Amino acid sequence: MKRRVFGMRAAMFLSAVLLFLPLQAEAAGSTSASFTETGASAAKTLLDLSPVFPPASAVRSPTAPAPAPAQQNVIPFQLSFLYPSMAAAAFEEDDDQVMSPVDVDLQVSTNIEEEVLEPLGSAEIEVDDFFAKASEEVEKGKHGEFAAMANPIDKFIRYFTNKGRDRMELYLSRSGKYRDMMQGILSEYGLPEDLIYLALIESGFSTKAYSRARAVGPWQFIAGTGRRYGLQINWWVDERRDAEKSTHAAASYLKDLYGMFDSWPLAAAAYNAGEGKISRAISRYKSDDLSELIQHKYLKQETKDYVPKMLAAMAIAKEPEKYGFFDIEYEEPLNLRTVTVPGGIDLVEMARIIEVPYDDIREWNPELRRFCTPPNWPEYDLRLPADAVDRAQDRMEDIHEQAKVTFLQHNVRGKETLGGLAARYGTSYAILHELNGLRSGSIQHMSLLVIPVTGLYGSDTVPGQKIDPDKIMVARMKAEEGRRRSSYGRSGDRASVTVQKGQTLSKIARENGVSLAALAKANGLATNAKVKVGTRLKIPGRKASAQKSGSKAVAKPARGKARQGSTL
Repeated sequence: MKRRVFGMRAAMFLSAVLLFLPLQAEAAGSTSASFTETGASAAKTLLDLSPVFPPASAVRSPTAPAPAPAQQNVIPFQLSFLYPSMAAAAFEEDDDQVMSPVDVDLQVSTNIEEEVLEPLGSAEIEVDDFFAKASEEVEKGKHGEFAAMANPIDKFIRYFTNKGRDRMELYLSRSGKYRDMMQGILSEYGLPEDLIYLALIESGFSTKAYSRARAVGPWQFIAGTGRRYGLQINWWVDERRDAEKSTHAAASYLKDLYGMFDSWPLAAAAYNAGEGKISRAISRYKSDDLSELIQHKYLKQETKDYVPKMLAAMAIAKEPEKYGFFDIEYEEPLNLRTVTVPGGIDLVEMARIIEVPYDDIREWNPELRRFCTPPNWPEYDLRLPADAVDRAQDRMEDIHEQAKVTFLQHNVRGKETLGGLAARYGTSYAILHELNGLRSGSIQHMSLLVIPVTGLYGSDTVPGQKIDPDKIMVARMKAEEGRRRSSYGRSGDRASVTVQKGQTLSKIARENGVSLAALAKANGLATNAKVKVGTRLKIPGRKASAQKSGSKAVAKPARGKARQGSTL
């Protein structure tokens, strides 16, 4: 009986509400508005007022603007009993929605704004001949200009020619790749060409160098100084790793330092310790002679050793045979051109289209931190060999249609997994993991994910556009067919991979779509084996590409054992 009374009261309440809404609309002068229109308007008003939350992985600064909210097909719970048809539609499986480059950037960027410092600034300067006579003065030892630094210079010469010999040979060999380019840029700024040996002791001419102080690239810029001198440093690119752009920045910085101290030893020391530290040392000890300043405790040992180490390295690099370095195999100078491509170009698809190995594109463009060119840039200049540039220009239409990345906002549903989504959308587990800032492989706590796809074009790439699963499936199949026809691609398409920092055997197996047991067996390892960074692993079931771009395939002689009765 009680249930029946309660049911009658509920029915009366609903009837009252249904009658009340159209009466209110009529009182407001909207006599032609139907009940459905009025109710839909009320629902829309509440929807507009409801907040739209970003995924948990997105980290924004307090001042960062929120991305424009996408249209949400959601009915508030309070109104679902009034509009059952609308509520049912809201809980149907939503299509993915195209994101704008700005929205993508907000999703992946930490937005931690560091202070952007202004360049020191200096007028035109007259450079002295410090480096022109440096090698000769090093040779004089305690009887030369560097008498006060003779012991540390000699110490580093002994180190580089003995314990550090292998490393010095590597650095000298690598210098061939960058020496001409770097010296040319230093000359443009009116600076001594021998300043390139700062890059030798800073990084060994490595674009991948990363220090404990978070200094990056061949010239070892920290983020603040790099930005001060015009280098782009964000989630997508780090131009401190760009050998050419970072050399321009280093030349500007060194020119400013020399203008401040009028001394190359002090300028070099300031490059290591910072101009403020050297200025305070000069004021404290009333001396602008570095040989005097390094006798005191104020400067760190690293800074005290910096100029002697550079002078020792320079002496060896300029006359390697004199110090026992014979037959150094210098790497060939980089001979690259640039081709302008759109922002957000998938490097794997780019490699396939222009027929060059993916790893080579990454090596030629070390500043690119992710799987694609920055999507928030309208265009990007890629460095490639001349023949690859010509192919890229001839096939630019294919690059636009097949390699352009469209970022989709995906609502996580049910028991979806990262691996399953990677397979469905034709991307990789590693890219989804990185792009969404996940700390683990689980996405059960996520409501939204950013998913990159290639193969969409035209109106299907317009931000806010809904993309149905059929279009995504067709785009994925086209991409997979293209990869099958090409020997150039992501780690998932290569015959071998190089172990990177943070990778494990199981992670590499998962990223390349093979079982852990098969990967371990192919490389003669136990399934729980630890793999060292830099180790090359074979991917079972894959064949190596016949040759690299710009290289000729050379047939290797087959070797066999002669048997009785056999002829040539």
